[in-house]
Amino acid sequence: MKNWSEFLLKHIFKEKIPPKQQLKNLILKASELFTFSDFKRPIDYMKNQDFLKGYLAYFVPVNLSKLYGILKELFRHPSISHKKDLKIVDIGCGPCPAVLPVFKLFEEGIISAGYIRYVGVEFEEQAINFAREMIERFKPYNLPVNYEFLKADASDVKTYVELKELKPDIIIFSNSMGEIFDKQRISQEEFIKFIRYFIYRNENFTLIIIEPATKRSSTRLHKLRDSLIDELKLYPYSPCLNNLPCSALRANNWCYEERRWIPPEYLSFLSAVGLQVNYLKFSYVVLRKDGINIKDSFPEHEMVIKNTSHILNEKGKSRLWGCWDGRLVDIERLKRDYTDDDCWLKIKKGCYFSFDKFIEVSEKKVRIPKNSKIEILYCPEVVSFISL
Repeated sequence: MKNWSEFLLKHIFKEKIPPKQQLKNLILKASELFTFSDFKRPIDYMKNQDFLKGYLAYFVPVNLSKLYGILKELFRHPSISHKKDLKIVDIGCGPCPAVLPVFKLFEEGIISAGYIRYVGVEFEEQAINFAREMIERFKPYNLPVNYEFLKADASDVKTYVELKELKPDIIIFSNSMGEIFDKQRISQEEFIKFIRYFIYRNENFTLIIIEPATKRSSTRLHKLRDSLIDELKLYPYSPCLNNLPCSALRANNWCYEERRWIPPEYLSFLSAVGLQVNYLKFSYVVLRKDGINIKDSFPEHEMVIKNTSHILNEKGKSRLWGCWDGRLVDIERLKRDYTDDDCWLKIKKGCYFSFDKFIEVSEKKVRIPKNSKIEILYCPEVVSFISL
């Protein structure tokens, strides 16, 4: 992925890269339209040149980095990483084809695929052209890749009927739910019917859905997650550890990821003007038909907990919220019980961890005593999709 940033900037700004203030304004405009006004934006938003430039400069590296982190998490499972042929359908791919992170994982030796079949579904011709250029520029010379783009509406049932014969290993929806549900008024029941086409006689099926980290988008995603599990008998791979109803929804809360990110160098100035560029914030779910789970890749433990919050420091103690057996549990540790180089203090948001002793303070609260062995099983790494 060498010279990725240079390639991107040259294709966005043909003649001259704009000054920082102008670039900031373009990015802010795209961010507002795509993150907080997803139900208001026009269908043909890609035809607005100012929006398109801001989107390509900011959201292309952001979205590809999110996909890279999630796919890397998926391919850590041995039953997936050694699969020789991969068929991927990317619904509403836009200018960010999900096959690019696969190329990166192949180059890093994380996957050992011998053949990739990729189908990107997108309605906007400009987005398709940009995505095609990136695939041609960055596909590995030693990896056979068959790719195509289907110019189609992601909310049209005919699109899914046409694709079902492919029997994809992975189908991806990235920031698509707003357009599918809001603009096209597709019901959740109809969406589930679409997904049903892909799981029939397809035991290796994986569904990945990524959404913004807003309360509205995250809540909708996790309601959909519960329905897909209940009606299609899919099983979470990550970030969830079981197929029980979403614990965040039950607590009238919402769940999202916050992962450290190395942005392209040309975006580094944004933190000085109030935009967050050091972390990727998003909600996601990976569902499988065969029931494998990310905890299968950890050393065997009776207890595995997903940390859904930052450590919260209070007088005399610190605490976090953990997703544990389908419940959102308040887990605390007294500061007087801290040990040298305490593992508790290294548990970041999004980490999976375990401990062998606890005190039940109440129905929804436990305390980890001093003599408990705490172990971090897996933490999402810093995402560095783009070579700087």
